[in-house]
Amino acid sequence: MNTDELTMLLARIQVLDNRQVDQLTIEAWSPLLAHVPYPDAVEAVNGHFSESTDYLLPAHITARVRAKRRAELPSTMSEEAPPSCADGAHRWLDDGTCLYCTDRRN
Repeated sequence: MNTDELTMLLARIQVLDNRQVDQLTIEAWSPLLAHVPYPDAVEAVNGHFSESTDYLLPAHITARVRAKRRAELPSTMSEEAPPSCADGAHRWLDDGTCLYCTDRRN
């Protein structure tokens, strides 16, 4: 997600929970959501606010996006991270995240 998309996403969030969004907010959230495609982030935000009263954090968005990706996996695949992840042999997705664990490429 680029800065313009993040700005639109934070504007949506601001309308929903009345938070104050400024340049510092954008700069703080930017590296945390850079790997998340904008449409997926919007879907995660909508899902969060339709199901939760918790104050939305970037981690809520990434968790929902990851859960959606895992739900789309073939049912024969395990949802548990394989031992290979502990050994550094990740299965990287196009966005730089590991399919099985919470690691990201730099």
